[in-house]
Parts: sequence; structure tokens; C-alpha cells
Amino acid sequence: MTEPSIQSKKLQWKWVGITIVLYAVFYLLPLFFLGPMLASKVAEFFFSAWIFAGIIIIAAVAGYLSEGVTIWEPAIAGVGLIFLFFLGITIFFPLPHRERIFQTIIPLVIVMAIVFLLSLLGAWLGERAQKLWKTKSPEAI
Repeated sequence: MTEPSIQSKKLQWKWVGITIVLYAVFYLLPLFFLGPMLASKVAEFFFSAWIFAGIIIIAAVAGYLSEGVTIWEPAIAGVGLIFLFFLGITIFFPLPHRERIFQTIIPLVIVMAIVFLLSLLGAWLGERAQKLWKTKSPEAI
């Protein structure tokens, strides 16, 4: 009789970093390149759709490609990406008044919560797809 394998409950920080890179390359870059072309309705539609769907898709890809169960890692990476994006904006476009920072904190927290939840959904979908579609190696059976 074989014992069930016990999976590690620790976060896989490697996958947090990999997911941040995935978000930066496959989420932010298309938004930056598509942004100037928003004159057409088609571009506006894809831009708007990618804002939400991109988070879910990239988190699902990270969950699918990772070893083991990585649901929290893409969510942490999504929040980290939003924080880094906000930090970059405040460095490159400094706000003239200190009060404006406090006006942006509440929307920032709301965006972080939405990205966190969408990333959790995407990672769960990716883990589900991994369980259904990836073939198991003979020694794991």
C-alpha cells in the first residue's frame, strides 16, 4: 500500500517571480502597445477585455505550468505587479501635492483586491487544467 504524497504548504517564491515576469511581458506590454491605438472601437474592446481576461489567463498559465499546487503565487504576483506599477508611475510622474497620494490609495487598494481575486480564479483554473490535462509520469502512479 502506498502512502499519499504530502505536498509542501510553503509558498513557491520562484513562481511568484516567474508570474510577475509573465504579467510584465504578456499583460503590461500589450496594454502599453495597444494604448496609443485606442481610436478604433475594436482596439477599445480588446483593451478593455484584456484588462480583466489577461489577469485570469496569465494566472491560469502560471498555475498550469508550475509544479505542484500554486494558487496563491499568481495572486501575490498580481498584487506585487500592481504595487510596482503604482510605484513606477509615482516615480516617473510625481504628484504635485501630498494629498493626491491619499486620493490614490483607496483606488489602488480596490484594484489590488480585484487583481488578487482574478488571479486566484485564474490560478485555480490553471491548476484544474493541470490536473485534467497533464499526463502523469509512470513513477507518480
